[in-house]
Amino acid sequence: MKLKITDISKSYGKKTVLYPTNIDVKTGKCVVICGGNGAGKSTLIKIITGIEKATSGSIRFNTKDKKHFSYMPDHMNFHAELTPVEVLDYYASFIGATKKKIKAVLERVGLWDKRNHKVGSFSKGMTQRVNLAQALLADVDLYILDEPTNGLDPFWVIQFKWILQELIDAGKTVILSSHIMRDVEEISDEIVILFEGKIKTAGTLEEIYSQTGYTSLEEIFLSMVERKVEA
Repeated sequence: MKLKITDISKSYGKKTVLYPTNIDVKTGKCVVICGGNGAGKSTLIKIITGIEKATSGSIRFNTKDKKHFSYMPDHMNFHAELTPVEVLDYYASFIGATKKKIKAVLERVGLWDKRNHKVGSFSKGMTQRVNLAQALLADVDLYILDEPTNGLDPFWVIQFKWILQELIDAGKTVILSSHIMRDVEEISDEIVILFEGKIKTAGTLEEIYSQTGYTSLEEIFLSMVERKVEA
């Protein structure tokens, strides 16, 4: 699935949190929206999913079924008394996922052995893996992931990158947001850097490095912060 984001913006009263934004997402690619806190990443993700309504602009999918995507929010408040199996059973009831798929997904996120433990006893990283599992449960063309590595330890950050590659290898399209620049460099086909609600640069890593003269995303982000302080 591909989509075209045209002049999408978001304001709350007189405060603009996302200025007119244009992004083309190609089929089978991973587009990473990155930036610091307050950059507008989650706002843009929520507009793409339909959770938030844009103040202006449009999003065009190359399918009539605009809801044919899976979404992983940056945080999920799962009921503390539920187990991973019960959580996924609930989501499976909406999308027709099988027991076999639930087992496969829980195995992939390393929680099959904890399938009957209450989510309330889980660490932040384990809870985030339940969140990832519910997103992987659906077999769709587009996966939208908001800060998916939040709370994951180094081992599971690596596993997440492998999971992402598996999706891309299967022809899926992925849009994700992240504030962890070093991870972004490894998993992206294209990168969009947001700063205070505006796109500062976008393209492949090579294109961005060529445009800016820097050799890492961390350097680019720090230069933006420094310019703001100097101003």
